[in-house]
Amino acid sequence: MSSVDETTGKLNILVAYPYLKPAMVEEIRAAGPSVRFVLDSGAFTAWKSGKPIALDDYCKFIEKLPIVPWRYFSLDVIGDPHASLKNYEEMLRRGFAPVPVFTRGEDPSVLDDYYKHSDVVGIGGLVGTPKNKAFVNGIMRRVRDRRVHWLGFTNIEFIKQYRPYMCDSSSWENGARYACIRLYMGNGKIIPISKVNFQTRPDQKIIERVIALGGDPYALATNGAWAGNITESRTLGGASGVALSLDIERNLKTKMFIALGSLLFLNILIEKHNFLQTRREA
Repeated sequence: MSSVDETTGKLNILVAYPYLKPAMVEEIRAAGPSVRFVLDSGAFTAWKSGKPIALDDYCKFIEKLPIVPWRYFSLDVIGDPHASLKNYEEMLRRGFAPVPVFTRGEDPSVLDDYYKHSDVVGIGGLVGTPKNKAFVNGIMRRVRDRRVHWLGFTNIEFIKQYRPYMCDSSSWENGARYACIRLYMGNGKIIPISKVNFQTRPDQKIIERVIALGGDPYALATNGAWAGNITESRTLGGASGVALSLDIERNLKTKMFIALGSLLFLNILIEKHNFLQTRREA
């Protein structure tokens, strides 16, 4: 994929197939080259819901998309490495060029087979398990200096150590989900903040950072800022996630993708990306 656009400063987003509705597609198309869009197969979403995705449906969806994803993943099957490999081989046979997904349980030698067909391989099985870091260390010894995408794993210290080509996370939504925002302070530093931090006057550095990200530190003291769809906590989380993604790519060359699942969330991220880019250029 030598023609793949490597321009920095873009809004890196990842959307899973089950969530990519027509209105989202149109919004991505309208955003033009400022957005770098990756299509995920949605295997993890399907696994959680108990509704498997048919390979035929996924392939037809890709063929009919009116926008071209920067990259798209093969349809993996959570907990079934053999089925994942079969899906990848079938997609290749049909003329697709997906990013294959290596999952736990596969023989590590399969990685070398995947790299024969793709310049980047996704590493799955990193979400919600207690031994992620040991697994990452082990698999990266096998990957060496080849391109890799960490699915759902964006530990900053590990990114600094290994500098993966790509990674993704939905943790920007933690403010709305868990009433705790991962506030990016700049220079690779992230601190957790919650409503409690705003019951009294927070540290001045937090106030300044919230304002710099386009947020309202005074609004964050209210209950309404932490519950609902369009809230101060969610928009601040979006701005923080975008700022972190831009910095990580600028300084470490890793493309950190922000996972999202609705048009509302997409609009928030596009707005915050435009705000931060305008502010940087001013």
